[in-house]
Amino acid sequence: MDLSAVEEEAREEIREGQKPITLFMLGGVDVGKTYTVTSIATRLYEEGLKVAVVDADVGQSDIGPPCCIGMGILERGIQRLSEVPLRSLFFVGNTSPFGCMRECVRGAVEAVKKAKELNTDVIIVDSTGWIEGEEAKKFKLLEVKELNPSFVIAIEREDELEHILLHLTKNKKIIELRMSREARSRTREERKALREESYTKYFRAGKEIVFDLSLLEWIPGEGTLLGLYSKSEDEKELAGLGILKKLDYERGKAVVFTPVNSDSGDEANINIKKMKPGRVKLIMAKGGFKEVAI
Repeated sequence: MDLSAVEEEAREEIREGQKPITLFMLGGVDVGKTYTVTSIATRLYEEGLKVAVVDADVGQSDIGPPCCIGMGILERGIQRLSEVPLRSLFFVGNTSPFGCMRECVRGAVEAVKKAKELNTDVIIVDSTGWIEGEEAKKFKLLEVKELNPSFVIAIEREDELEHILLHLTKNKKIIELRMSREARSRTREERKALREESYTKYFRAGKEIVFDLSLLEWIPGEGTLLGLYSKSEDEKELAGLGILKKLDYERGKAVVFTPVNSDSGDEANINIKKMKPGRVKLIMAKGGFKEVAI
């Protein structure tokens, strides 16, 4: 895959004083979007630019855990996107944008905003591979509209993005690439296994902490993934994730398993002001966390 056109366009935008610039990665599942993002990010970093990556692929997150949009900033050249240090995390609560499109777009917008606040030169947004059907088209067009990238990088096997690109060519610069030879297909089971590995890694240092039941936005079932917020007036950036372990209605308490403030016991109530339930349920099995249907 020849990325010279992408690099040249990025340099031109910066020369014209458009810094920071935002690149939006558009493509289906298993076409090599993440590999391409990794390559572009490393090349631009090695040119001396401050590069941020927004991982908006909530089902196959590399920067941060699943069900979230993570933003990281390169500190060195990388071989894998998971090597980018996490700087900010935004909760969506699901492994697919279907049914929560606005939450996904809002999280991506906030992640880009945060990256700009940190004086980056280039922000690369790696989006989900959901492109088929009318709802997917609406979602991608909404993403591009709200993020307003400097240009779009479209990766195709053949012409599967045509129904989306037709609506973008009038007012958005597009660089079209063919699928990377580095791309490999994953089954649904493999994708689920990778998410479960990520949950297990994230919650490795977790402990059970007791919170007031009133902090829950609504009462979900036990095992539900939670977004924990330290500022009730600003629900955009996450303090971290938790898993609802037990509801104690008599005491008005909720027991949550979380790595957030895991060394402070009940004092975490002081730091966590709100807990938002997601649409994923996790159980411990065979030494790791497994997704189960809600």
